[in-house]
Amino acid sequence: MANCMFLLFLFFSMGLLAAPFPVSSTSSLTDSSEGNFFASHGFRFTTSKLNWHIVPDGNISIFETFQYIPKGNSSAKLTIRKDEIGKHKNIEDYAKKWMKEYPQYGFEVLATKNMTLGGGEALLIDFIHRNKRQQIRQLVLHKNKKVVIMTCIDSMTSFNVTVSDCNQMMTSFSWR
Repeated sequence: MANCMFLLFLFFSMGLLAAPFPVSSTSSLTDSSEGNFFASHGFRFTTSKLNWHIVPDGNISIFETFQYIPKGNSSAKLTIRKDEIGKHKNIEDYAKKWMKEYPQYGFEVLATKNMTLGGGEALLIDFIHRNKRQQIRQLVLHKNKKVVIMTCIDSMTSFNVTVSDCNQMMTSFSWR
């Protein structure tokens, strides 16, 4: 009898932890920190062990864009943008189309690095904007015809701290 009561208690208490409605705002499927939120977009990544949260992106764009900021007072942000590779043959050609314009907007490219990440090819770009005193790390991820661009930005003085969180988020990326 005690076993039966325990099983009933266990069964009913499990419902207390569940979302009130499947895929509702309290569901792990829509929790942006768990990475499942982006599964319908063809990829996932996680911020669950970090103190960052998704916020509305105030910029108007033809691209689907998401923005994360750390909780608290900070100028840091991580944006995620989806795109198609289009007519470009590879990720380098795709990235070069806008990298050649960086200097005219005040950006200075520090380094680029090709790599494999999350089941596809990736291009890491580090650059700065001296006038705005900002440092940026951009990760361009490509698989099939899809491209995801993750951009981490902060002030030059704080970037050494921010880049650690950004690297954790970026390396957790995987294509679905």
